[in-house]
Amino acid sequence: MWVIAHRGGGALFPENSLSAFRSVERLGVDLVECDVHVSKDGHLMVIHDRSLRRTTGVDRNVEELTRDELSRLDVGDGKGVPALADVMEAIQLPVTVELKSRNTLQALLTFLTHHREWISRLVPISFYHPLLRALADYYPDLESGALLAGFPVEPGRVANAARCRFLSLHYEGVSSEYVELCHSQDIKLTVWTPNEDSDIRDMIAAGVDGIASDRPDRVLALLSGSNN
Repeated sequence: MWVIAHRGGGALFPENSLSAFRSVERLGVDLVECDVHVSKDGHLMVIHDRSLRRTTGVDRNVEELTRDELSRLDVGDGKGVPALADVMEAIQLPVTVELKSRNTLQALLTFLTHHREWISRLVPISFYHPLLRALADYYPDLESGALLAGFPVEPGRVANAARCRFLSLHYEGVSSEYVELCHSQDIKLTVWTPNEDSDIRDMIAAGVDGIASDRPDRVLALLSGSNN
């Protein structure tokens, strides 16, 4: 089971910050998850919201500032909004990258053209499934995942249409029966943001393939306990 640090463990450290990603790597997670928007000069910047207000206090949007300008803000750890390249250089773990908007596709293709050494460590995910299909035209071996707000009756058909290898759902409502349905159609299922022990235990018991949590420390501890 993948233990995924959602936003770098956003309940433990300043979310989507370099200090968070480095800290959860030391913690022992399998992957980190982050979100990307495109800067004014075309760089993929790691931040959840399009607006900078919540995490930096600056009343601007990501696309209004350059990478250099964004790097001079403070996301809570005394450092600026990191570019995806900064994250890839800072840690050695695979990175699940949520493509937050349609214009991230071209920026990611440009990024991968310049950084082919990182292709094997990137796991793109998105609610915009056409982005995943287009990405697969260029990089068919990427381990990509389709984010969903509901529970498709035929998860395999949805995954195949998006040309991805797994589905990712909010944990509420996920059952062992649904996990088995996905597995029967050769699809992996991950869940996001179970942060309380009871919810994490339920997802472990359901047999999901990955848990993206703001408290990855709890997931690691509970998995360790279940293996004893």
